[in-house]
Amino acid sequence: MNTLTLAALPATARPTFLAETADDPDLTRAGLTPVDAARISEALAAARTDGTRRLYDVVWGQWQRWCAERSVVAVPADPLTVCAYLTERAEAGRATGTLDMACTVIRHVHRTTGAVDPIASEAVRQVRRGLRRTYGAAPRRLARPLSVAEIRQIVGGIDRTTPHGIRDAAIILLGYASAMRRAELVALDLADVEHKPAGLLLHIRQSKTDPEGHGQQVAVAHGQHALTDPVAALKAWRTIRGDAPGALFTRIWGSSISAQRLSGHVPARMLRARAEAVGLDGARITAHSMRAGHATAAALAGVPLDRIAAQTRHKDLTVLVNRYIRPLQALENTSSKDLGL
Repeated sequence: MNTLTLAALPATARPTFLAETADDPDLTRAGLTPVDAARISEALAAARTDGTRRLYDVVWGQWQRWCAERSVVAVPADPLTVCAYLTERAEAGRATGTLDMACTVIRHVHRTTGAVDPIASEAVRQVRRGLRRTYGAAPRRLARPLSVAEIRQIVGGIDRTTPHGIRDAAIILLGYASAMRRAELVALDLADVEHKPAGLLLHIRQSKTDPEGHGQQVAVAHGQHALTDPVAALKAWRTIRGDAPGALFTRIWGSSISAQRLSGHVPARMLRARAEAVGLDGARITAHSMRAGHATAAALAGVPLDRIAAQTRHKDLTVLVNRYIRPLQALENTSSKDLGL
């Protein structure tokens, strides 16, 4: 069930064509059967990923609590109420992207419940424009790209005689070499890994840029050094993991390897801890540091943009250029290095 649009709303604001439970009186009013409701619920749940639904729940909960504190109605919301919410959060230091997400969720709930969308009002549009001019619209760059030398330093500090060490080294090296997103990395099953003479073919069943699950493939070549060879690191992990079907990367309890899939938060926490263990500053190291590091290192090595985009699967080349290529070009072309300072 889509808990955001149904269970999180008061009964009077829920859509009349859906019911939260099979015995809801709205079923009879709409002429639906419990089977109809179950099918619709499954379709609603599949419309967005689990991560997106959790994010929507959090954002909607923040809006609801703010409205409750102000004794105003969350839905249908007055556009001026939304303006007050956005300006208060902007003044509190929230990023423009955070405010945009709040607007997305508020719009989604209003449209789902058949209420008038307050985000479409001229007042909200003008306030959002004013906030961008006042506070700026540039996204925060939280993840620091890791260089190949830093990856070598990190995996060099891992004890790869232990199950945790073998698994973590495989995650880091495969994540860096493949440029996969953390959600894609932990979603891999054993059956999604195809060994080839030249390396690995990873079959991504669903991703951020492929939400309908058409499927994508990512190739990973053999490494040039034993310490950082992603194919060898994954082989070592598979040797102790075994051939049981299911998640490729699983939790380890003590020294016992379970069949439980890792959550998306594990690679980020693990990578930061491993980096700090060898003396790196982990403040801006996240799981995205592997993907960003791949793109940056490839650009530094002179890899053409189309090949980098094919690996990272960026549909919008502007994003790839602005985030990874232009900063490198700026350092290469800056006139400050010719000043003799």
